[in-house]
Amino acid sequence: MNLCEALRIHPRSRLALVGSGGKTTILFNLARETARPVILSTTTHLSTDELAQADRHSVIEDEEDIERAFSRPVEGVWLLTGAKTDTGNRVRGLADDLLALVKQRCDELNLPLLIEADGSRRRPLKAPGEHEPAIPAWVNQVSVVVGLTGLGKRLDEETVFRSERFAALCAAEKGAPITLDKLADYLLSSEGGLKNIPPDAACTVFFNQLDAQPLSVDIQQTYARRLLVGYDQVAWGAAANALQQQRVAARDEPVAGIILAAGGSSRFGRPKQLLEWRGQPFIRHVVLRCLNSGLQPVIVVVGEKAAEIRTAIADLAVQIAHNSEWSQGLSRSIRTGLAALPSRVGGALFLMSDVPQVPSALIERLMVVKRRAAVAILAPRTEEGYANPVLFDRVCFDDLMRLSGDRGGKALFQRYTVKDIPWANVQQLRDIDTPADYAWLQGWEG
Repeated sequence: MNLCEALRIHPRSRLALVGSGGKTTILFNLARETARPVILSTTTHLSTDELAQADRHSVIEDEEDIERAFSRPVEGVWLLTGAKTDTGNRVRGLADDLLALVKQRCDELNLPLLIEADGSRRRPLKAPGEHEPAIPAWVNQVSVVVGLTGLGKRLDEETVFRSERFAALCAAEKGAPITLDKLADYLLSSEGGLKNIPPDAACTVFFNQLDAQPLSVDIQQTYARRLLVGYDQVAWGAAANALQQQRVAARDEPVAGIILAAGGSSRFGRPKQLLEWRGQPFIRHVVLRCLNSGLQPVIVVVGEKAAEIRTAIADLAVQIAHNSEWSQGLSRSIRTGLAALPSRVGGALFLMSDVPQVPSALIERLMVVKRRAAVAILAPRTEEGYANPVLFDRVCFDDLMRLSGDRGGKALFQRYTVKDIPWANVQQLRDIDTPADYAWLQGWEG
């Protein structure tokens, strides 16, 4: 995927880039990827060598400069900075009050605003100074950049800007090799990677220079799980790659499982969620597959027979969301499940409680594809057509919340890009709708 997709840039993005190891490259390449005019700025010094990467550069020193600058049409990549420093090889960042006025203009024009918010003296790693990073309080997205070329090198000033401070924050020895464990400690420090981040801002760690320091998928996911305690997502890539779609190799973020188990099973004659298969109720099979596949959190939407379903899964690490209006159709359960999610999960996989044989391998396959590609909907496709479970990226959540009646998520298939996940074994995804289906399942050996 590209940078714009991975960092979820949109017209109302007010993004601050902090850290080290390629911030300026990310700033300009990200701007080039946007499909509309974009405004760039900085709260720190920027090298004059970088100015030519913008289509237009304006020096802002007072409110009148802003009035004059915005009197012209906004086009392309437009960089706003302060004047040159005394040495003449760098430009100053914008003062807080001026940047706030620029932000107001971006709000009015519905344009993204991307800001470089600290310096690193071109080292792959750094620790923030006393007054860094300079992130405006209204920023809604922050990307903490880490240069992977620092891995394995000595923890000294040649590799790490403010190396003594960095060593103290991650309890490392000066001169010792820099490890991913120490990087993770630094990133999770409130005075390190998490310093000065506005409380409501979505926060990403971007591990840059993956092309120069390849890491296995297992290692990436191990450290992503550790970092997602403090961050909303972890991206891995090479921002300098000339090919946009190859700048981000993967993006790790929480994916929730929402199990729809609120129905009354009127056609079947008794609650399907509680039918036994291989010694356990249907609902327990589905929950265990979600948990074993790494979905987090797992939400079980209940309605009819809520007490019995709660009892059947009482010992499992799930959240229960009660749909008191379950009889009004599937859409009400979808909305109930979404409303129970944390604010910044990356997506949600919707599963039906009457498919206890759903394979963990399919759930894991859907998550692998989502990790590598920025697609709105991922759906298994068999020879009979699309089947459940379906994974929806968070970009679909607002539209899912607008569903009504007995419509499910497939109502969105014409509105968004759907990534087909070919699945040969139709029987693994077969709904158990009738007594005949249940009899078949009891004898199925798949």
